[in-house]
Amino acid sequence: MVKALKNLKGFLFAFILLILLTFIMSALIKLTPIPETWSLYYMLFCLSISCMFLSMYNSYHVGKRGALNGALFSVIFLLVVFVIYMMFFSTGIEMDLGLLKYLICVIFGSFGGMIGVNLRI
Repeated sequence: MVKALKNLKGFLFAFILLILLTFIMSALIKLTPIPETWSLYYMLFCLSISCMFLSMYNSYHVGKRGALNGALFSVIFLLVVFVIYMMFFSTGIEMDLGLLKYLICVIFGSFGGMIGVNLRI
């Protein structure tokens, strides 16, 4: 039960980080001359950082199989984000080769899991 609560706490922290990074990126787009056409890549960066943080946090508490746990937590996080996106915007996610770009988030999550397992504070 304690590990489940820590995992849920990690998901909550990852959502908060994703929201903060999204607001920061939107402020940068609004206030600086960086191109708005790359907003998909900015969001992919924010998702990747959130997945990496989530995997580091949760793998630290799990303590073993960091790459596998990190990838699994990242996939679950991405699925939850997609479900929330579909609920708010009433559109679906197209299942085609365009989903391969989210593999970057899973790789970042796997890397974060490896860091989290080996991190000893």
